[in-house]
Amino acid sequence: MKILILRVSSIGDVIHTLPAIFLIKNVLPNSKIYWVAQEKVSSLLLNQPYLEKIWILPNKFLSIKNWKKSINIIRDIKKTKWDAILDFQGIVKTSIISLLLKGSKYGFDFKNARFCLTSFFTNHHINPNYKNIIQKNFSLASYMLLHKNLKYFKSPAIHELKKKFHLNFDKKNKNSINQWLKYHKIKQFIILSPNTTWPSKHWPLDNWKKLITLLIKNKNFSQQYSILLPGKDHGFQAKKIEQEYKSFKNNIYFCPKWNLKQIAYLISKTHMLIAPDTGLLHLADFLDKKTIGIFGPTKSSIHGPFINSENITNSIQIECPHKYQKTHGQNLIKNKKTGVNINCMYKLTPEKLYEKILKLIDLNGS
Repeated sequence: MKILILRVSSIGDVIHTLPAIFLIKNVLPNSKIYWVAQEKVSSLLLNQPYLEKIWILPNKFLSIKNWKKSINIIRDIKKTKWDAILDFQGIVKTSIISLLLKGSKYGFDFKNARFCLTSFFTNHHINPNYKNIIQKNFSLASYMLLHKNLKYFKSPAIHELKKKFHLNFDKKNKNSINQWLKYHKIKQFIILSPNTTWPSKHWPLDNWKKLITLLIKNKNFSQQYSILLPGKDHGFQAKKIEQEYKSFKNNIYFCPKWNLKQIAYLISKTHMLIAPDTGLLHLADFLDKKTIGIFGPTKSSIHGPFINSENITNSIQIECPHKYQKTHGQNLIKNKKTGVNINCMYKLTPEKLYEKILKLIDLNGS
């Protein structure tokens, strides 16, 4: 059975889809699963034993500049008549690809597709009952399996299925990370990942700085843990932090420009990762690492960690009026002392997050 997965971006979306792939392989171990992804997320999927092939589209594959290359890739995908095409994303980009392909097409119904009109481009739709996005993706995979008359199919519990979750790390990527850690004499570490896509999801930069200062001044923490910030080229938050702490030689390190697979391997070795609603947070949860997720405009119960049950309770939900808005717009809070407008993410203080970190790694605040 040949199955094509349409989930072209982003890192978080890909991670939220992977459990559904393991579900399919658990039920149909001999199935051949193919994936269409954009360049920015493709390195995470390459050379994974549960995937037959990855078609890699340019990041802006519908732009005039990339149109010729994109058409050639889609023509190659068209050569196969698919037993099932699963559109986990339900956006215009995936619908255009789906429209050009042959096979049974599965997606979410009008109410549950990311962009409602994309439901017209799939043959079979499901109205999922879910709390978390991972459950939503499970439901689409389950629906396809049931539709294929697999009457014996019974979805395993998440705690059973997750025993099979894994990412394959090649020797070269592992060596580059291990050598870097050895060179800097880093043994135990936590990862702070301040960058995210929506401005409204950002925990304020000065809060990150205050948190780092609190941690490195704690002797118990500093003697046992280093602080790593991955990918100094991953966004302005990390760059600003680096500028302030680059001469601070006290267990804080800014990682080189690594590819996504290398960062994933680094995460697999961390003690804990702290981040807003971003791809690396979901990647850490998939790898069953301890996390603290910071959520504001998005709901942690829906979009937050789910694989590691401890991470569900560790997530912090900030009361936020601009739900699912990418910017704060006019919904700002005024500081009573300074009169300066600030965003609602300031409600989570560095001191509160600091105390939570120490509690979860069994350190006191002395």
